[in-house]
Amino acid sequence: MRQPLVGVLALTLFVASGTVAASRCVLPVPDGGDITPSPASLIGKIVSVTPGQLLVRRKGAAKPLRIVVAPSTELFTVYGGDFDAQELRPGQHVLIWYKDCSVPMRRLPVAAVLQVCSLAPEPCPT
Repeated sequence: MRQPLVGVLALTLFVASGTVAASRCVLPVPDGGDITPSPASLIGKIVSVTPGQLLVRRKGAAKPLRIVVAPSTELFTVYGGDFDAQELRPGQHVLIWYKDCSVPMRRLPVAAVLQVCSLAPEPCPT
């Protein structure tokens, strides 16, 4: 009876490892690069900025989400130019990739990459 259980467990681990590899997090890089990034974790508009944090409202959402902007967060425009966190302002349209491309349980999401569409409050190009 143990051998079929071991086989099922091995198959389950094999399938799970393939799923993890297929859904790996690929962060964007300035100026594009050769690899297509994972979809953004959050697309929205900055509502407010405080040191180390943003409130971002997704289109159609009632409440904005609080996002941590850490010293390690990469900041650049959709065109590839970098900028300083002090240039973040309410009204700017942003694309955010969370650390590991996933929403953490029980803590605020940390932005691994934050792109602004423009330093002015303009929507992203289509």
